[in-house]
Amino acid sequence: MNSKESEEIFDRGINYFRAGFYSSALNEFYQVKKISPDYPNIDYIIEAATKKNEEVAGQISNFIEENFDKEIQELSEELNYENSSHLGPRVQSLLKQGKFNEALKELKVAESIIPDSRPLLMLLGNTYRRLGMLDDAEQVLKRARVIYPEDSELLNNLGNIYMAKGMYIDAEEAYRTAMRSMHEDPRMLNNLGVLRMQTNNLDDAENLFRKAAKLRPQWKTPRKNLEHLAKRMEILEKNIEEIREEYRQHPNYLDIGLNLGKNLFFRGFYSEAKSVFRTILKKNQKLLAAWFYLASIYEINHNYDDAIDCYVELVRIAEKTNTSEYKNYENLKEQGFVEEAIAELKKVAVVELDIASSRINIGIKYFEDCLWVDALRHFEEAMRINNSYPDAYYWTALTLIQMKKSTKAKELLLKAIELNPNYADAYFQLGLLLKSRAKKQSIEYFKKALTLNLRPSFVKIVEQFLKEEKVS
Repeated sequence: MNSKESEEIFDRGINYFRAGFYSSALNEFYQVKKISPDYPNIDYIIEAATKKNEEVAGQISNFIEENFDKEIQELSEELNYENSSHLGPRVQSLLKQGKFNEALKELKVAESIIPDSRPLLMLLGNTYRRLGMLDDAEQVLKRARVIYPEDSELLNNLGNIYMAKGMYIDAEEAYRTAMRSMHEDPRMLNNLGVLRMQTNNLDDAENLFRKAAKLRPQWKTPRKNLEHLAKRMEILEKNIEEIREEYRQHPNYLDIGLNLGKNLFFRGFYSEAKSVFRTILKKNQKLLAAWFYLASIYEINHNYDDAIDCYVELVRIAEKTNTSEYKNYENLKEQGFVEEAIAELKKVAVVELDIASSRINIGIKYFEDCLWVDALRHFEEAMRINNSYPDAYYWTALTLIQMKKSTKAKELLLKAIELNPNYADAYFQLGLLLKSRAKKQSIEYFKKALTLNLRPSFVKIVEQFLKEEKVS
């Protein structure tokens, strides 16, 4: 593939990232890495997406990671062929040291001699997975499944690969098949719980984690998952309560309604989320994000006809029906390959306007690590993509302040306020910026910030400053 195709895959990943489909985003970024290993900042972006995916999924350690050392030891001990007594220990040593590429070379040599070896295929699949080569891992484990169709450990690992790729239906089928011979197995229940979290069925996930914890009381993973899940549910429910009230007061502010729908979606309240998105679309048929989330709800619930209708409407509004991906979708659908058709359709059914916000998310990661130049590049790119996005100007200004470019930072903060007159944080930052050289202006900005929804930590700073200046 050429660089243009890498860029298209990258932007698709960015869209998934912005939409909250972090495992799908990761899969796209890994494809970019495989095609263009030197793609700008791809390692950092994969790291940032992985971090976000872990946060949203509850920082879950699934079966492969948790038991990897034990698993490679057991499998390596089985990995033998004529004149290869040192192969198992050598592979085991390389894997434990994290030298996955070197271990892969050894395993590929063994594959040419014992291609149907169960321990070889298991180790090969897991090593590919460790390297982020999910397609290769899937192919190896699918080949192993043909040879060992009822092997529960193999099915469990294959399910984990599918889940990492966002192929949730296939993941569930693998787990369910494995559970026929591992009935009530805590690992299977835990992995199904992870799957439910990834598809936002949080109540189901909670029940599965509780069951796994009850069956194996000493196992920490499901208990940790329950803790993180409880936090996630609490945050989402608090957001829903606050946004629902705000939307009730401002029913014509469709961005608030969209935010409500997104939070309902991520909480797994699909029925209410659908109702919100449909109401929004009655008022504005061209809101691409509403079509995207509505399609996602239908797809998660296996209602493929309605999912396709929504994705197609999104593509039609975005004027992308003349793309090769859309033509491929039409051909696949006509041949009856529905799931494959949806996968092709989703390559163009993306929310383009969200790319700017995604650039901001990545820029914030750089900002948090004090990498000002890299952060600035992403924030400026966000401004270029969407010049009406207040957050882009705000974060660019904050970065310029760190780079001692106060004059330009002030201009951008004022621009953010022009775009959003109720931007409390921007007023606060202006107050800070002018505190030592334009005290009167600084006080006015601080006082304005206090009349808005300023975060508590900033309120304390402002109140302390005004107290010191004896301003009532």
